[in-house]
Parts: sequence; structure tokens; C-alpha cells
Amino acid sequence: MKILLSLFALFVLNSSVSNAQVSAVATGIVYEDRNGNMQHDEGEPGIASVGVSNGRDVVLTDESGRYELTVDNDDIIFVIKPSDYDYPANERNLPQFFYIHKPMGSPELDFEGVAPTGDLPESVDFALIKGEKKSNFKILAFGDPQPYTEQEVDYFDRDVVSELEDAVGFEFGITLGDIVGDDLDLFDPYTRSVSRVGIPWFNVYGNHDMNFDAATDSLADETFERVFGPATYSFNHGDVHFIVVDDVVYPRTDGEPGYIGGYTDEQLTFIENNLKYVPEDKLVVVAFHIPIIVPENRRTFRIGDRTRLFDMLEEYPNTLTLSAHTHIQHIHFFDQEEGWNRLEPHVHYNVGTTSGDWWSGVPNEEGIPPTLMRDGTPNGYGIITFEGNQFTIDYKAAGYDESYKMSLWGP
Repeated sequence: MKILLSLFALFVLNSSVSNAQVSAVATGIVYEDRNGNMQHDEGEPGIASVGVSNGRDVVLTDESGRYELTVDNDDIIFVIKPSDYDYPANERNLPQFFYIHKPMGSPELDFEGVAPTGDLPESVDFALIKGEKKSNFKILAFGDPQPYTEQEVDYFDRDVVSELEDAVGFEFGITLGDIVGDDLDLFDPYTRSVSRVGIPWFNVYGNHDMNFDAATDSLADETFERVFGPATYSFNHGDVHFIVVDDVVYPRTDGEPGYIGGYTDEQLTFIENNLKYVPEDKLVVVAFHIPIIVPENRRTFRIGDRTRLFDMLEEYPNTLTLSAHTHIQHIHFFDQEEGWNRLEPHVHYNVGTTSGDWWSGVPNEEGIPPTLMRDGTPNGYGIITFEGNQFTIDYKAAGYDESYKMSLWGP
């Protein structure tokens, strides 16, 4: 019996070791990709003082553009671009700024995750394209396309994307989560549609973008990672530092079912380490899916996590947070009563959704539902203009003239 117990204990030990987060050291170079082929060719110089992260730690490249970073078996390494460089993009205009390190790949899930990546390459290199720092620029902000069917992807494509095809005057776009409605196979037609806008497009992880059959929060974004890369990352553009954060905690850790808004300790560590290299005169924009606004009697976001984020942003006089999720449009001003410890309030913009009220209503003559949101806002998208470290917010109703700004409704 003692021998059998010993063999069993040895088996458990070996199983635990094989599944443990084994650390390795990634090395590589961040370089200027002068011919745009995403290969480090002779004569392409390394770029100094560029941030590289594993989602926790942030290191800067040395004078020759080289870095060294510890990684575990479920990490994504990414580069934090400076303001005067751009990311290369793939054929769907998705920025290519990361390397996925999952030697054994994702676990078996209903929707495809990441294939096994094997051992680390000898050098994990990142290409950046030389650009110019634009202090004044505009971006597009989409809330919740959230199609549940290919028919609803078609609504999104014809109602929203078509009027923005080959858009001029925008530096990039960002979708603030709920990219699809639970069917993660729809990531493919969604990315095909958004690529028609013709600008780089960043994506935020939402509660309808999850692998619901995942056993832990760290594995709930496996399909998202396969398509879009890391769910938490950052980059610079103009005088603005953007931080994108996965704020969907699933499964919850408090015994309640479902998900809740919040941050993990690892994400908060990354934000803290990341901000060490962000000057205080920058505008810091943090984008996520679930709003940090907590309604009375509804626990939708962990207030302690919001407090920790606010504490990190306290040294920055210019900040903005972005979310979607609610299918209404709302601007909230945080003050000291809600934990914001600066004299000027913190602005949180809860962006109206491209899907409106979940593509509801009787279709119009083009066969597209009017999908008016519950607060009366037509479906559409946000336009944010940055001038230095200041910003202004606008909203464009899909299918309407740009002058359409207000409707009055009777009972």
C-alpha cells in the first residue's frame, strides 16, 4: 500500500510540474522595418528606449534596440510603440505588435484557441514603421457590434462600416468589447468587415467575446488571443498614452455566478509598471468594456479595483476612460466622493453602441433595423479628437447626416 501511495504521489507531482508556469527568458530586438516586410533585414537599425512587456513587467530596449524579458508558458510578449512609430498591420488592418508564447497551446474549447507555439525562438523580434508624431488627430470608437448571427454582421457592415469605408482623417479605430455575441466564429466576418474602414483597428475584450467553457479567468480569452493578440496592452500616439485592459472577470471569485467588472492583480501590476515610463504631461486614456460606473444596488464593477486604478492615475492631470457594454450613451464625471482625488473631475465616456439596442426594431427600406437604444440614442459610433493632451468627444448616428445631433420625443 505504501508503494502504491508513493507511486500515486509521484504521478501527481509530475503532472503538477508538467502543467506549471515554467519561466524562460525571451530576448530579441525592436527594429525599424524600412521595407515593410516584417523581417529584420541587414541595415535596419534597432530602436532604443522602447517598452516591451509580458503583461506584468515592462522593460526598455537598450541602445541597440535589444531587450530581455522573463516569460511563462501562457504569456504574450508585446511592444509598446512610441508616438513617432506605427505598428505593421495584417491584411485585416489588425496591428501586429505581439508574440504569443503558449508551448502547449490552448486547452480544448468549444471555439478554437491558440495552436501550440513550441519553444521560444532564439530571437523574438518586433517591427515598427517610422512615422511622424501627430499631436492633433482623431480616432473612431465603436461600442458593441455584438452580432449573434451572420445576418447581424451584415447589418453592422451595411449600416456602420459602409459609411466609413476608406475613411479619411482618422488615425485608427477601436472596438470597445462585445465584438460578437457569444459565437466566436463571427470574429472572422467581423474583422473582414471592419478592415474596409481602411485604418489600423484595435480591439477590446468583452463579456460576449469569452470562451464560456473555460475553467479559469486566465483561459477565458483564448479565442480572442488567437485572433487579436493580448487583451491587455498599451501604446503611444501623439501626446496620448493608450492603455487597453480586459476588465471582464469570469468566472467570478466571490461565489456568485457569471462575470463582474474588475482587474486582476497581474493587470494592475502591468498598469503600474507601464506608467513608470509615461510622463505626467501625457493624456492617459484607459479603454475597457464594462464601465467603472457602479449603479446603486447593482454590483457591476469591483470598486476596490477602480480605486487602485484611480490611485495610479492620480499623478496625471489629463485622463480619460472609455467603455461600452450598457447600450446607452453616457458621460460621467468622477469626483472625490467617488474616489477621484484631484480637483478637476475624471471623465468617463460610456460610448453608444454600433448595434444600438441589439439590432432590434422593424427593418427599414434597406432591410436594416432602426435599433434605437434605451436612452433614445440611435446606433452609431464615437469620434474622439485629440489636440495635444486635451480631447473632445462627438457622436455620429449611423445612417444620418453629420448635422443630426438631437431628437425630442413626446410620451
